[in-house]
Amino acid sequence: MRQLVLEIPPLHQPSLNNFVTGNNTETLSLLHTWLKGHGEQIIYLWGEEGIGKSHLLMALHDQLQASQRSVQLIKATDSTIIDECTDQFLLVDDVHNLSREGAISLFNRFNERREQHLFLLVSGDAPPHQLSLLPDLATRLSWGLVLRLHALSDEEKIEALQQHAYNLGIHLSHELALYLLQRWHRDIRSLLQVLEELNRWSLSLHKPITMPLIRDALNNLREQSA
Repeated sequence: MRQLVLEIPPLHQPSLNNFVTGNNTETLSLLHTWLKGHGEQIIYLWGEEGIGKSHLLMALHDQLQASQRSVQLIKATDSTIIDECTDQFLLVDDVHNLSREGAISLFNRFNERREQHLFLLVSGDAPPHQLSLLPDLATRLSWGLVLRLHALSDEEKIEALQQHAYNLGIHLSHELALYLLQRWHRDIRSLLQVLEELNRWSLSLHKPITMPLIRDALNNLREQSA
């Protein structure tokens, strides 16, 4: 059996149109307003890992670029230092990964952008007061609009899997989607990733995606990560 690889590029570029909304209609509406340079100047978006925050920030970045707005997107790590930025929009993903020095740099950028009437959107895995960052930065992140991104329900995840399968040109029954949900990582990002790889694998074998194929594939993936 050939090995399956989970770390694969998405087949579809993240966009606001292919984001599975679920119980996030109001949040998406507010982000659309922010895109136009209206509403709150500073937004902090939080939610659990794998819920779609990075998808949204990449989608926002691309849409701003398409509308010829100056924008910078930064994926935060423990080595990230955020330099002075004069772009109209600055997006910082995964703020919880910043080191103390990185947090100080974002603190400075926050103050600059607030004074200069520039826009800032920051994402993290917890509400501001629960972040293990500089207290002053956590406080400032709560000054703007704080939005929570809600996880999809199980039924919404199944619908998302079926819709993504349809976009790939395959049929995924409710039974097969439920099987994936029950036996793989439950966050939607991991589920869609494994579905895309299952599709490529089935095409290479000239076999449809069936229960035995999914079972063998998931067992193979578990052996790889063991």
